[in-house]
Amino acid sequence: MRFRHFALNNIRRNTYTYIAYFLSSSFAVMTFFTYLVFVFHPDILKAPVGLPASQGMEIAAVITFIFSFLFVLYSISAFLKARLKEFGILTILGTQRKQLNYLIFLENMLIGTAAVITGMFCGLLFSKLFLLFGENVLDLKLPMYVPMRAIWITVAAFMGLFLILSFMTTVFIRQRKALELVQGSNQPKKEPKASIWLAFLSVVSLILTPAFLLQGGMINIFFALLFDMIGLYFFFTQLFVVIIRLLKKNRRYSWYGLNLLWITELAYKMKDSSRMFFMITIVATMACTTAGSVLAFQRYIEYTYTENPFAYTVHYFDLKAEPDQKIIHVTEKLEQTLKEEGISYQKFPLKTVDIRFQHLGYLDLVRQSEYEEIAKTLSCPIISLQDREALFIPSNLAPIKEPTGTLTHLSFINQKLSSKIGKLKIKHQYTESLLQKEDLVVVNDQTYDQIIKALSSDHYTINQMDQYLIPKWNDQVLPDVNSIEVTMGLELANWEESFYKNDKVAQDGYIMSRAEDYYSFKQLTSVTIFIGVFIVAIFSIFIASFLYFKLFIDLQHDQRYYHELSKMGLSHKEMRRAATKQIAILFYIPLFFSGVQTLIGLSALNPLFPVATSTISTGLWAIGIFTAIQTVYFLIVRSRYLAQLKRVML
Repeated sequence: MRFRHFALNNIRRNTYTYIAYFLSSSFAVMTFFTYLVFVFHPDILKAPVGLPASQGMEIAAVITFIFSFLFVLYSISAFLKARLKEFGILTILGTQRKQLNYLIFLENMLIGTAAVITGMFCGLLFSKLFLLFGENVLDLKLPMYVPMRAIWITVAAFMGLFLILSFMTTVFIRQRKALELVQGSNQPKKEPKASIWLAFLSVVSLILTPAFLLQGGMINIFFALLFDMIGLYFFFTQLFVVIIRLLKKNRRYSWYGLNLLWITELAYKMKDSSRMFFMITIVATMACTTAGSVLAFQRYIEYTYTENPFAYTVHYFDLKAEPDQKIIHVTEKLEQTLKEEGISYQKFPLKTVDIRFQHLGYLDLVRQSEYEEIAKTLSCPIISLQDREALFIPSNLAPIKEPTGTLTHLSFINQKLSSKIGKLKIKHQYTESLLQKEDLVVVNDQTYDQIIKALSSDHYTINQMDQYLIPKWNDQVLPDVNSIEVTMGLELANWEESFYKNDKVAQDGYIMSRAEDYYSFKQLTSVTIFIGVFIVAIFSIFIASFLYFKLFIDLQHDQRYYHELSKMGLSHKEMRRAATKQIAILFYIPLFFSGVQTLIGLSALNPLFPVATSTISTGLWAIGIFTAIQTVYFLIVRSRYLAQLKRVML
């Protein structure tokens, strides 16, 4: 028998152990290759968001490769640990270290080569579907092509990865003596120990994490992340051991039913894999937080469109054109386009002044006469205002602020306004998005003129705009790419863009289209989801594979353990209950902590969104989806693990 046949037979004999490693590595190669097929597509940059999509794919490919490196490194070291006894017997039988290292190197390279070939083959089959999905996201034709560059980069990257790690793992065996190899994982384990002080540090750090995070600011976020890392690490390495020790001392609980079986074994399993569980928690938190943020932003852009009653808003410049420049009137272009399409509209001129108020910041001051024209059409409240009285209209598209319902007066920051005008009494307030994200203060025309006169010696800016209401488009239905509103918005945006680099013309303003804004942001979020789905899939598969390896590496020990217990009368049903509790805790403890951390992190982001877009609800959705995926993996791993234990039961 040649040495290569011997290595191949070793892989066949350890099929149950290697299968998850092979499939996960193949999936990583497939994802990496599929990303590159998209990145190097010759037509990708023709789309408006083609460049950010391509750059996002490149980042995703790098993330996939980094996690593949960590995954393969852990997997190989875990497999070698499970086969130490086999290597020890080969050493005693006369196998030289050089031959043993070559055997390990050959096995890793055989599996790695098979994973690269399988992953790329599946990637080629999957690429067409991936490009079709990309066409819907980018609104661009992406035909299939021969991705030679993607093929060479994938082969070079992953074959290099398996080659480097194969050399690294030979060092792991080289440092062991023959007796240690023969004993392998059968060496008696010492009782897990923990420091009370480090366990206490874990509790304090986990308490300080949300305290810093909810305060906001970059410094506080940095300290929150620091304490989070410290708290989690010492939870799995120290605090969990202390908790298990307390459970064991509580005889009323630990001696009840089968509790003593799974509690005792769990202490050793958690201690041995504490760093792995720490990494799993961090990865799961990253995945859930990212998914929750993207879902929240998607809801936000949908809400921004449906709550904005005006299809177009023209903002005017304080234009100072050169003598040789031609003036382009954007209003004429917009109205001409609407007439050509036979679309009726209502036009509302509006002038606002940015005034800074105490506790509220800058608000837009509006004349009552201009507000009432809009209010009549939109059925908004019309309030009779006397001098120095105000109608306060916070925008429901603005980020969450301090509650304003108890405010009775608005106080100016400007000293001249405070002395000449005094305070504005809030006669009424309600929430509406009449000027997108801006909060409005409506005063009667006389008070408005008095404020402008008081500001005459100061620098101030009057914002002049025209808002266009198109009744037949205000049906609260989100537009698709083929709708007339989106088409017109994109055409107008392209028309404006054609003048940006032309020095011979000057525009007197710019057009804001709610449909064009919605469509552009929707494309960006779709690209993000498009990229993130595969990243989350990689994370979830790697997490499940880590836990799968941990259980099946300890399988021989667990089989002996339950075999001896079955001699003493342990039934098959009792074995299933004890083993299931162990597996469930290994799967769901990291997931529980990642869920808590995700909700804390997203609650810190919640003030950036309006009330209707709750990051907590989107975070719960993300956690629920991730938990459902992990539950599927849990059921698969549990069934296979229990089937292996059932074989040794009497």
